[in-house]
Amino acid sequence: MITIKEIAQLAGTSRGTVDRVLNDRGKVNPLMQERVLQIAREHGYRSNPYAKALVSGKQKYRVGVVINSVGNEFFDDVLLGMRDEASQSRAYGIELVIREIKGWDEGEQLGALDMLLQDDLDALAITPVDTPAVYDRLNALAPLPIVTLNTDIHKLDSKLAFIGCDYLNSGRLCGDIATLALPKGGRVGVVTGSFHLSGHNQRVEGFREAVAVNPLIQVTDVRENNDDNDLSYEVTHRMIAECAPDLIYFCAAGTAGGMQAVREAERAIKVVAVDDSPVTRQYLEQGDMLALVTQQPYKQGSTMVNILYNYLVLSLRPEHVHHYMENQVRLRHSI
Repeated sequence: MITIKEIAQLAGTSRGTVDRVLNDRGKVNPLMQERVLQIAREHGYRSNPYAKALVSGKQKYRVGVVINSVGNEFFDDVLLGMRDEASQSRAYGIELVIREIKGWDEGEQLGALDMLLQDDLDALAITPVDTPAVYDRLNALAPLPIVTLNTDIHKLDSKLAFIGCDYLNSGRLCGDIATLALPKGGRVGVVTGSFHLSGHNQRVEGFREAVAVNPLIQVTDVRENNDDNDLSYEVTHRMIAECAPDLIYFCAAGTAGGMQAVREAERAIKVVAVDDSPVTRQYLEQGDMLALVTQQPYKQGSTMVNILYNYLVLSLRPEHVHHYMENQVRLRHSI
């Protein structure tokens, strides 16, 4: 591993300057600062977090987490990934302060955020609702480093990173599957989580783009279920009665409730859905679904903690803002 002395030699500066850059002590020419950081990144420099913690007198970095996980089993693996990664940081690492909420209500999310901010936080991770009020509240927290997790808000000043799937690609993959399933065309209904989530909207957009290659396929209806199984059952039941879809695309959570309505219908309806969970996997194995498009929830949680550990403890900013998980297609016999 490269040393501070070697970084100084490569950068053509003193060890003291390198130390000030790596420990964010300021008073360094911006061009030299960027050169030092680039060399450190390229050569995989890692400071000693234990020594740094002893100098600062800080043994834990508190990371607040607002996550819409209540009633949404997809987030079980996200939380598991977070906690496993945080536990590995040991004595001088990350302490998670998690506030779990249900659904995508702007007011509930802001309330959970305000509760978290009563504590001293070193960073924030959030699955944000994409509304002006949430955007303004998060923007006002600068310079607190913020990681948007699973869903994003664009142009956020203090956003350190986004971790989640490529939602446009996810929607396009599901649209490709729907196109193969409906070669002669047909009526398609979409059940989404929230019109106030950029990721959900991007999935619908990508899906529409993909099915547009067959002009005989019509997306006749898009309805919200707030990632809630009871509401999903109601909106899916009404959609089937009012629109008679040949295929339904569930592009968020609440799939179990929607599938109950599909199974009660008196006609065959093809289904494409997202996210690998025990419930969706069971429907896939039984042949009630054509395919699932998954997004690696465990890795989302662990990556979030890893990025904040590197930033807070090791003073390493991520090279990229957007960290996309791989979208994976699961079929009945690929589980």
